[in-house]
Amino acid sequence: MPRCKKIVCDMAKEEMVDKMHYCGGYREYWKGVKGCEGDVGNIEIHFVDSVIPGYFWLFPLGNGVVNVGIGMVLGLMDKQKKKLRSLQADVIANHPSFKDRFADAEMIPKSGKGWQLPFGSPRKGEKNQPRRAYAPGALLIGDSASLVDPFSGEGVGNALVTGEMAARHIIENRGGGEYQDEMWELLGPELTNSYKMQKMSRRKWLLNWFVGKASKKPALQEMMTEMIASKEAQGNLHSKWFMLKTLLF
Repeated sequence: MPRCKKIVCDMAKEEMVDKMHYCGGYREYWKGVKGCEGDVGNIEIHFVDSVIPGYFWLFPLGNGVVNVGIGMVLGLMDKQKKKLRSLQADVIANHPSFKDRFADAEMIPKSGKGWQLPFGSPRKGEKNQPRRAYAPGALLIGDSASLVDPFSGEGVGNALVTGEMAARHIIENRGGGEYQDEMWELLGPELTNSYKMQKMSRRKWLLNWFVGKASKKPALQEMMTEMIASKEAQGNLHSKWFMLKTLLF
């Protein structure tokens, strides 16, 4: 059997969606949210009891418009029988930290949208980590290669990194297996540690301890905020020494 046909057959046997490695996301655009007026505002990530494991976010976009959303691991959502749209509505309407901030706010009509994000967390027993990212005549990058950060939900940085890497492999006429190996060697450590942090966040007492540490340590606050959009900050996730000294000292 030709090698390309064997690869196609192997891919057909591979599990494409593992809900414990996928995140459900839902967002809406709002105007008039207190604390998010004008063109400048902070990225807000809130660990709310009803949304664990996951988080509720407010991302100011300018002109008083805010991206308001919620995300959770799909497999755990199913176990808890939760729906993101209704969960977000409850947080906005009833949570003591947000109901006053949204009291005079207005959702932009038809702005609600949901989607699924494929995490780059390691799959037990899977050789092609996080999953196969190549096929005959194709190299996958970013979300299509399942490279969303398992803790922060960020994916743009890994998409840019693998886009450059894939282009280089194409120019050099290298095989998909080599691309897969280089990709996981580079991104694997931070994705693996990020997955460990995600699993830690499922235990409320550990998450409370971590957030308590962050409230007293500017370096940890900066890392948690910047890792949404900064590859340099995300790199600290695979430095065990950085995490140890930041959390314990």
